[in-house]
Amino acid sequence: MRAFILTLALATPLALAAGPAHANPFAAHTTGTEITQKQLDELEVGKATQDQVREKFGAPTRREQLGDTQVWYYDYAKIKHFGKNVQESTVFEFDKDNVLKVKSKGAAPAKTGNPFLGG
Repeated sequence: MRAFILTLALATPLALAAGPAHANPFAAHTTGTEITQKQLDELEVGKATQDQVREKFGAPTRREQLGDTQVWYYDYAKIKHFGKNVQESTVFEFDKDNVLKVKSKGAAPAKTGNPFLGG
């Protein structure tokens, strides 16, 4: 019996770590689309199009039309068990011809309605 309990105690953490991410209670919770600085740098202002951005990252979280400019937002949040949470937004602005004219990355809006992110 003692050997069984010892085996169970040693095997449980391994089983949790080896399962899919959604089954791992120690994995951070993520929402949205993470866009790294490297991925952002691969898109050239004045050349990249809406179709290329959509193909690379999927549909944006939010869209806005400001005159002739269409703005796409890709929000991303990562809630960690330990350490600082991540909350950011990558923004793409396109001209009337659907060509990228501005790209930026920064903190997402402060109020998300998610108490785990502090807003």
